[in-house]
Amino acid sequence: MSAERVCGLSTGSLTPGNAADVVLLRTDDPTVFPFNNPVGTIVTAADPGLVETVLVAGHVVKHDGRLLGADLPALKARLLESRDHVAAAARFPLDGTWRP
Repeated sequence: MSAERVCGLSTGSLTPGNAADVVLLRTDDPTVFPFNNPVGTIVTAADPGLVETVLVAGHVVKHDGRLLGADLPALKARLLESRDHVAAAARFPLDGTWRP
């Protein structure tokens, strides 16, 4: 019995014209190699670093481990601004001098 059937899911089919969300994982990484039990390995050992390619509604949004169409420098700048705002509001020094 397939994992999809055990979980009560229907995976449909990957055919031209169908929109699909697909995640491809690297299986040659030492943390998951040898890849003998796909479900068990993914549940117990997989991590985001293994994500090689992602398709959303049939469109590639991540390829070769890199996000496509995302302005990562702008996102990083916004994250730093947010961190700085929260740290200042909490009076939490970001220079490494904080001690519990």
